Amino acid sequence: MVPITPDLRPDDPVVEVLVVCTGNIARSPFGEALLQREASCRLGPDAAVWVRSAGVNAVVGGAATEQAQREARARGLDLSAHRGRLVDPDEVRRADLVITMSERQRADIVRSVPEALRFVFTLRELARIVDAMRRLEDQLPLRPHVRLVARVASGAKPYVARPREPEDVRDPYRRGDEVYADVCTQIERHIRGIAPVLFPSHVRMEDPWTP
Repeated sequence: MVPITPDLRPDDPVVEVLVVCTGNIARSPFGEALLQREASCRLGPDAAVWVRSAGVNAVVGGAATEQAQREARARGLDLSAHRGRLVDPDEVRRADLVITMSERQRADIVRSVPEALRFVFTLRELARIVDAMRRLEDQLPLRPHVRLVARVASGAKPYVARPREPEDVRDPYRRGDEVYADVCTQIERHIRGIAPVLFPSHVRMEDPWTP
């Protein structure tokens, strides 16, 4: 059994998810916006879910690339206000789930925050494992449910067949529009695969602003 990661926010019902890539100007802000919208669509506009993004080698203060913004607009999302941020180890420790775009980024985070091993996955890895998991009818409030999903997915890693190639989402930075379109479509497909398990309609909602 995988040990439960100590909860640094035991009285906080808000789910915190961190999406990570390299520069935080293309893949992770796009994934952040998609996952936040999935939470809102599935749980309501006041869902106690906070999705953020950051980069292991971020273009700090940089805007999302024009191609990423264009792909986002095509899906009804707006990345115009996004600015690149560097991964903060304390933010990782507070997170309930960390999603990276590559295995190297996942390794960088675990090297910096070893306890994150139990709740950090590449996007493709998490989508693969979640697809093989039986739906968790746990009747827990939202945040404990997301932490349970991360724990079960971590424990399931040795038992779910994985591809031989790295489970990375290709970096489209400084590549053509076709690459961006393919990468964003891939991110969207994987997020739509994990969202029903992370944010199922049966979870009990709590008001994050009520003591």
